[in-house]
Amino acid sequence: MTLLLVAGIGTAAFLLLRDDDEEPTAGPVTTEPSQTWSWESDKPISHVYPGPGLNLVTLDGEERGVVALDEDGKELWRDERHPYNYITVYEDQKLITASWYVAIASSEGSDSDSGDVVFDYDGEVVWENTDPDVSLHGIAEDGDYMVRTGDKLAKLDPTSKDEDWSITGQQFAYADDATFVLDGDQLTRFAEDSDEQEWSTELPAGHAEGLEEDYLLRLHANDDLVLVASGSLFAFDPESGKSLWTENTSGEVMSVAGDRYAVSQAYSYDETTGESAGPKPPFPIYGAEGEAGSLEIVEGGFGWLAVEVVEVDGEEMTLQRSSGGLYDVDGALVESGYDNVAYTLDEGVYTVDGATIGYREWGSDEPEWTLMLDDVESVATEDDPGQDVEVAGGEGEIFVNDKHTVWRYE
Repeated sequence: MTLLLVAGIGTAAFLLLRDDDEEPTAGPVTTEPSQTWSWESDKPISHVYPGPGLNLVTLDGEERGVVALDEDGKELWRDERHPYNYITVYEDQKLITASWYVAIASSEGSDSDSGDVVFDYDGEVVWENTDPDVSLHGIAEDGDYMVRTGDKLAKLDPTSKDEDWSITGQQFAYADDATFVLDGDQLTRFAEDSDEQEWSTELPAGHAEGLEEDYLLRLHANDDLVLVASGSLFAFDPESGKSLWTENTSGEVMSVAGDRYAVSQAYSYDETTGESAGPKPPFPIYGAEGEAGSLEIVEGGFGWLAVEVVEVDGEEMTLQRSSGGLYDVDGALVESGYDNVAYTLDEGVYTVDGATIGYREWGSDEPEWTLMLDDVESVATEDDPGQDVEVAGGEGEIFVNDKHTVWRYE
């Protein structure tokens, strides 16, 4: 199964491509590109996401929505009923799921507007959910819907809406071929898209004691370990369920290179002084073997705690965009200077500095090319004042957008 996942909340967005057999890559444009077409929008543009068979544009402003463009930039269809901020394209099933969540404050207290829609590639709505207590987790390979309702994950037939099976739990986490569920003190592995239980193990009674809020309980999983973050850290082997180690450490968990996790302290607030204190690096890194290093990321700047895992010359590294630093699997700084990164690829990065876009290979001191764009309608914000345009990469193509125009380059 191949899928394209896109998400954007406010000004934040990310792109993830996944294939069950082979991790695909969007091949870079390594020489200065030329524009092939442009598309004008009557509504403000949030982001552009190249997809398999069609390109998606999310809209901003009061009437946010999604627009589908074909490979030549022709509008295929649009839907503006909801402010979609989370979109997934299922290439094999030729379906698109779009979800939204908007927090609403009023004199009567806080509320929210949320839901899910499933489109086919022609833009027809084939399923819709507006129940705030229900969320669409995804679509299985056989086309059934995976739906989350409270503490229950159920597999539903899309036509009859009959429930095939369901499993219950407080927290769910997913690896390539399994679903992990934490329900009370019980941690269980289920086969992917199935209620077939493969192993189950019990955490120590009271493992979540010390948590100030229940929502701070988290379950994380990858191919190397399953990690329960509660009052302490509890690590388990994903294949057998065997306990690997326990650490008396709590905090926010971040995925880092090498199928490892870094843990930062939580923000604290002094009621006496009214001052808050943020986490201070270095942050310990944990892998299947236990503590394996510490992440020495640069403190300060917008989004300084945001990191992502990238592959550089076949080796996984951790990128901190705010500082432009690359860190190895043990958390040590290997290389710096990757400033203004807008989009990462296996081979390098696309950059945006004001209205100048460019491409730089990993390990190179200079960009392969830069291109200054004229007459753009800036999308810069107070949080990101130096970025006038957005950039997204496709296979041998680049999509650039300002506030009302999308350009395709190759």
